[in-house]
Amino acid sequence: MAREKPQERAFAAAAAGLLAVIFCAACGAKHFSVGSVPFPAPKPVFVDERGQPQPGLPESSETFRLIFLDYVWCPPCADAWKAVREASRDIPAGTLRVYRVLFDRERLLGREGTSEAAPLRPASLADAGTLPVTTVLALPGPFRERYGPEQAPLLLLTDRGGKVLKKWTGASPSLSAAIVSEIKRLSSSPPLPET
Repeated sequence: MAREKPQERAFAAAAAGLLAVIFCAACGAKHFSVGSVPFPAPKPVFVDERGQPQPGLPESSETFRLIFLDYVWCPPCADAWKAVREASRDIPAGTLRVYRVLFDRERLLGREGTSEAAPLRPASLADAGTLPVTTVLALPGPFRERYGPEQAPLLLLTDRGGKVLKKWTGASPSLSAAIVSEIKRLSSSPPLPET
């Protein structure tokens, strides 16, 4: 059996380290973990319809919120919207409000490195079927500094108080059924004590 050369060991260690970084980055932001309350943030991360910085989402009367981090450049986001639209058929009125979080900047990769620019195309209309949608604009720097989302789309199901009850990343053929199932499960459970 041949002995491993120091260069090969160094390369293997570097490759293992790179894989660990990639794997951990795919786990998403810790601030969006189940059980956390990401909003309101300590500092403003959104802009309201009047252009005023806000630390949290507008209030709603619905029992649950579905927060959808929606990126204009993201093809799977269109699939996730389709899943939300399909799920709306089986979710009772007044149960769920969708919060669409849009970004007015996107990262561009070029020869000189990474830069930020206005989205290359306008955001499409949000079609959540029968569910009401509130669109908010994220402040790109403060939002990324605080939450650092690395995946798109990202959907968070929260209660009225903002506690994350469920998190979905990406779009899948089962997303619609998963959303409906989770709403039904939570709606039939006894209410959780306020903390």
